[in-house]
Amino acid sequence: MIALDIEAKWQNAWDRDGIFVPKMDGRKKFMITVPWPYTNGSLHVGHGRTYTLGDIIARYKRSRNYNVLFPMGFHQSGTPILAFSERIRAGDRSTIDLYTSYLKEYGEKDIDALIESFKDPKNIADYFSNAIINDFKHLGYSIDWTRRFTSADEFYQKFVQWQFRRLNEKGLVKQGRYPILYSLEDDNAVGEDDIKDGDTDKVTIEEYTAIFFRGKSFDLIAASLRPETIYGITNIWVNPDVKYVKVKISGRMAVVSEECSTKLKFQGNEIEVAGEASVQEIQKQTYTTPAGKEVKVYQADFVDPDNGTGIVYSVPSHSVYDYVYYRKKRGKDFPVIIEAPMKMKDIESKYDLETEEGREEATKDLYRNEFYYGKLVDSGPYTGMTVREAREAVKRDLISSGNAFTFYETSRHAVTRSGSKVIVAVLPDQWFLDYSQPWLKDLGHTMINTMTMHPEVYRNVMNDAIDWLKERPCARRRGLGTRLPFDDRWVIESLSDSTIYPAVYTNSIPLRSLYETGKLDDDAITRIFMNGEPKNEDESEAKRQFEYWYPVDIRLTAIPHISNHLSFYVLNHAAIFPKEKWPAGLIISGLVVSNGAKISKSKGNVVSLLEIAKKYSADIYRLYVAVQADISSTMDWNETDLASITRRFNEFKDLMAGFKQDTSDLTFEEAWFVARFSVRLRQFMESMDRYQIRDAYINIFYGVLNDLRYLSSRGGDVNRALTPVIADWLRALMPVIPHHAEEYWHSYVSDTYVSVDPFDENFQDRYERTVRRFGMTCDQMYSAMDYVEKVLQDVKNIMQVTGIEPKSVEITVANADVVRAAQEFLNNSVSGQSKKYMQYLAKRRKDIMIYGFDEYDVLQRNQVYLSKQIGCPVRIERGDVINGKIALPGKPVIYIS
Repeated sequence: MIALDIEAKWQNAWDRDGIFVPKMDGRKKFMITVPWPYTNGSLHVGHGRTYTLGDIIARYKRSRNYNVLFPMGFHQSGTPILAFSERIRAGDRSTIDLYTSYLKEYGEKDIDALIESFKDPKNIADYFSNAIINDFKHLGYSIDWTRRFTSADEFYQKFVQWQFRRLNEKGLVKQGRYPILYSLEDDNAVGEDDIKDGDTDKVTIEEYTAIFFRGKSFDLIAASLRPETIYGITNIWVNPDVKYVKVKISGRMAVVSEECSTKLKFQGNEIEVAGEASVQEIQKQTYTTPAGKEVKVYQADFVDPDNGTGIVYSVPSHSVYDYVYYRKKRGKDFPVIIEAPMKMKDIESKYDLETEEGREEATKDLYRNEFYYGKLVDSGPYTGMTVREAREAVKRDLISSGNAFTFYETSRHAVTRSGSKVIVAVLPDQWFLDYSQPWLKDLGHTMINTMTMHPEVYRNVMNDAIDWLKERPCARRRGLGTRLPFDDRWVIESLSDSTIYPAVYTNSIPLRSLYETGKLDDDAITRIFMNGEPKNEDESEAKRQFEYWYPVDIRLTAIPHISNHLSFYVLNHAAIFPKEKWPAGLIISGLVVSNGAKISKSKGNVVSLLEIAKKYSADIYRLYVAVQADISSTMDWNETDLASITRRFNEFKDLMAGFKQDTSDLTFEEAWFVARFSVRLRQFMESMDRYQIRDAYINIFYGVLNDLRYLSSRGGDVNRALTPVIADWLRALMPVIPHHAEEYWHSYVSDTYVSVDPFDENFQDRYERTVRRFGMTCDQMYSAMDYVEKVLQDVKNIMQVTGIEPKSVEITVANADVVRAAQEFLNNSVSGQSKKYMQYLAKRRKDIMIYGFDEYDVLQRNQVYLSKQIGCPVRIERGDVINGKIALPGKPVIYIS
């Protein structure tokens, strides 16, 4: 049976029998969640990593007899779905082509009719919700779909409104003037979920100081993140290819780029555009800096009209771009106004400033060095201040004197998922969540410092994110989602409605029933999720489910979510729930690239989840995700590594296809394999308990395959060796390759489902009994073969060094007297009989290795193997002094003749 048939067979069986729908029982529960997907299109290989890792953990926990809840819902809030729908209604060709490509991939026939239906945004959301369910089933995810809901479901929106009323009662919801990310075309606030690549390439709001430079006919405005450098200004830059306009602002006539004039309006400035200003007109006059210095205007093509004001003031000593361009135009004579360990000459020798990449890296390095270690010189009243101190002081003084104002800019050029340009706007009546409250931050830190965190390094990162977070816009004028309960003109934005939503997974079924019977109000929700006696059967069931399953034991998501979703997740739980319902653990995964490059349609490296399942098979993809990179590392999806993993997977399949049970007595080599498997299984569980998935599966998949190769080379019977371990091997492999594990389980082990058939907690005892007849424990037998290979390598090393072609080899292991003496020597309890060996043992201390097995017995059992590998007869002896050498425990004397 081919892989796709096997996978479809077991996906249908799991679904038919509902084996992943958990019921409350006496076992220890484990609830794991991953971010609910946004439903405006298909998901790709990068998204699949997070969901696959979550499923691997869920399946592993079931194998350890946990009662596991792994739920999933769908995120349908925000502006992207609405914006795409509006673009389809408007006949936008690029949007129609995009959705046509999605539908072709899913094999749809009547594409025109479906595109027509997408003029209703709900149809987009519902279509891709169902498509994602299909994709996830094809990848074998063990999700409980009975609890699914969406952020557009009305019963869930009741819960979100309850949440906001509680936040408001605690003084965390406020309204006021606030800068936000804003879509020009959609005329609406946007968040990370709305921005193209916003989840992997975060867009933040940066606060510039827009400074006036006084001219005779009009002023220029240049915006900078570094106002402390005004005493080092040599000139002003403009771009000859940019359209500049005159604007009346703050009672002054000033020039900015046309793009900037739009941003100024959206930031609440009363301005009036008074016509264009040519570059020649700008350059006719000189301008006075706030420090009183007259400067000229020069042309430079690096000036971006869509960044800041489209006008840049030049400080060559402290700006890499200014330095490069100023040298070309005016030479190398310019003032230095910041003393720091790294100077521009150091930057020039360290980086290639002729390349854009070199200039960008150099800029980051220089700015970082000056900010942390720099002090101002020749800077008037600011001389002697650190850069940190001066930046705030200069900005404050410039603004208070009317020579500057605050201007907001995005940290990078950005567009929404539907292609609309994103700027920073300042809304006078914006609703936001105030995360700056000290009491809330204290609770957040307590939560972070007491939860499981993997990798541990992110604990400090999360704490820093909590410290950094202040006000967060939480509502917008349009979009899909929940109406703000105390101002229904606003819709709660898409990240703010998705903070404590995992609580609803626990009891979505009775909550939905309560809503449908008109009984889901704030009081009922409080009784269910907080305190109070339930008033009906649905409330009782909802409360029982919540109390049993919550809190989330592990939330798994990717690193870009730390500064937004995860921070909100922590702080909203801290604000609303008691400590016993706080999230218990976080796992933060790295990013995904494809062939070393960021995944994007423009690079042609987007591989959808559907395509993966069809082209490569679910189990191969899952194995790739498991072993290709540690959870915290970036995973590179590429065909070369995929081919290598596929080869080993096919080796495993061939092995299983030829397997026949054999319960006859094991040889020494076969018992060694069982012992080694026992140790590997224990190590596997230790790794998985620490969420070190890659280490776990390199050990239990590749390691066991390699052991079987070695066993075969020693003449062992693979079937006989596998028979006592096959059930546990399939249990261990099941979280990663569940379809094939299920197939071979039913073929060779049982008619139960391996997906929900847990390990026997006393598996170690069973393996110990299997190898006990050889007089060793599993650990000892595991070491015994390593010892044999070590002795063999010692012989080969002697042969190589001496050049001797041996006719015979004598290996003498330590006799009982030497072993006892060595043990006493190591324990500092020397008896009279052992004293004669002490001086020699002291000299050779590093060579002593006390094994728990009889070295003579082990080498005797492997005498034929050693003789074959060396190519001559091998004799094993016990002794102490041989040719002046003492055979030590773990270090036999080797004599070649």
